[in-house]
Amino acid sequence: MFCTECGKRLPENAVFCTCGAKQTRPGARMSEAVKRAPEYQPPVRQPQPHVEPYAKHAAPALPRRKPHAGVIFLVIALVITCGAGGYFLFSNNTDNDEISSSRNPTVLALPEGEPNVELPEVSYTYQHKKPEAIIEFTAVDNIFPSNYRTLESLVTFTGYCEYGEMDILIEAEVPGFTQNYKQKVHLGRQVTKLRIVPPLVTGDLDLNSEKMAQLVFSVTEIDTGRLLMQESKNIKLYSKFDMVWWTPEYGDANCDDILAWITPDSPEILKLKRDAIDYLSDISDGVLDMLLGYQDYDYFYDEYNNTWVQAVAIQGAMSDITKVRYNNSSFSIDQEVHQRIKLPGDTLNSRSGLCIETSLVMASALQSAGMRAMLILPPGHAQVAVEAWPDTGDYFLIETTVLPMPKNQEGWESVVEYLTKDEWIGYITGEGVYTYGECYVLDCDIGASLGIRPMSN
Repeated sequence: MFCTECGKRLPENAVFCTCGAKQTRPGARMSEAVKRAPEYQPPVRQPQPHVEPYAKHAAPALPRRKPHAGVIFLVIALVITCGAGGYFLFSNNTDNDEISSSRNPTVLALPEGEPNVELPEVSYTYQHKKPEAIIEFTAVDNIFPSNYRTLESLVTFTGYCEYGEMDILIEAEVPGFTQNYKQKVHLGRQVTKLRIVPPLVTGDLDLNSEKMAQLVFSVTEIDTGRLLMQESKNIKLYSKFDMVWWTPEYGDANCDDILAWITPDSPEILKLKRDAIDYLSDISDGVLDMLLGYQDYDYFYDEYNNTWVQAVAIQGAMSDITKVRYNNSSFSIDQEVHQRIKLPGDTLNSRSGLCIETSLVMASALQSAGMRAMLILPPGHAQVAVEAWPDTGDYFLIETTVLPMPKNQEGWESVVEYLTKDEWIGYITGEGVYTYGECYVLDCDIGASLGIRPMSN
């Protein structure tokens, strides 16, 4: 135990401490403490003042302030980001489900008793863009009139429309050379591509020499008449005699274009056929007085001779009646040059021609007579082959440069020569005994199917 006065440790049941203080037993001390404790009294509840319910209690008036700019910016950003959600958050109109960009200011509804705050006007830009045409075009740099009908494209148009759809009118023209091309096109999001070749003008054209021309191109919006594009480009218009045989890009693929020089219906070829009848009548003593094509004169033992004699007559008419003479000049299809090649009518009118020009005259006349002609192009030369009889695969080789042509059997046989199949294979491949080298062969009948047609002007 411990002293109740000084706190010194004492033996159990000690009555006095060394400090002289009398000690009391714990049990007795606790009893005394209990006896001296006051009687417990419950706390008295104080009355509370009367207070109205919270819902009826008016909020204290606060001084009004202008809305902070940051708050306005945040609200606008929320409207734009949330799209339709922003519309329903700040508008009481719940009948219209479609989001629209009204020009009326958006109103922010605040709790009752506070004035509404007017927000700045909101516009959805992507919904108010007007249809916009995206257009581009490319055009050739030069035109070869004799090959114009084989031209893939004079003008290439590419276009589409953003933010909607649009009807446009495309126009293209080379004044003095083509008609005014017009085409209506509906533009949408899908890209539209057109290859445009305006039709040639009607009537005679002065194409005897090359010149500069102008290509005019325009695009107009049909509904408004607004001019969307108007361009002009200077292009080189070559003469009708210019031919391109070979290019670095396509090699000799352009050789087929020479079929545009085959003119079986030209007035000059029709006159040559009439002269050929006179020549035929002369050498047959009046027995043969017409060109029958692949029909039998009932004059020869071999039907092939019907074809042979008509080819001789055409060459004889060129030689003795029209008096065309061979112009010995260089010719090649293996060079990148623009070679001047006269049309058959010009060759007959000028009474002179290169090997390719006299060959074109012969091929045109044979085709006009209803016979199948081939252009044979050995290296540096040009000749004609005619099928001996329909669907036989046998041909006569015609050397059109023999001008003048001897008027005898030997002379005729040297101009129109029959070759066997083996001789033909050797001649065309360049592996035969009598050959100029490997030949480029063109069937004159395929020009129409390839779209290669002569100019009608």
